[in-house]
Amino acid sequence: MNVTYRRAVPADIPAIEQLFAEMLASVGDKGCGGYENGYLDKFFGGGDVIYVAVSDGDVVGYVSVELYPDFVYLDDLSVTERFRGKGIGTKLIKFAERYAADSNVPMTSLHVERSNTAARYLYQRLGYAVSGEEDERFRMTKHIRKG
Repeated sequence: MNVTYRRAVPADIPAIEQLFAEMLASVGDKGCGGYENGYLDKFFGGGDVIYVAVSDGDVVGYVSVELYPDFVYLDDLSVTERFRGKGIGTKLIKFAERYAADSNVPMTSLHVERSNTAARYLYQRLGYAVSGEEDERFRMTKHIRKG
């Protein structure tokens, strides 16, 4: 399995939207139809970015990263089902953490559905800790060291 990683380009949007729908279905969210039209545009050309994992020309995973003055927010993370458990999510998170360090912000933050225990355990293994509870989600944070 050969997987490469890069910043997303606008041509990746359909694949990212499909992965987002897969992620929602995996946590049982049937109320959301997907991203609002034009939502992903903010990740191309500003401080916010998307990193993708690509195998045989297909986008098989992504993480969207929003830059704030004091933290980087991992907005969405999804890996298509047949590629899960192969370290792709971990590698995508590491790209987001490197982006935080390179941007001189001290922390990364994310939300995870309470029901998504596999994702929560992944984040905990990578050093994230629950820092708050919001409805059906936990907020998790990790302090980042430059270097």
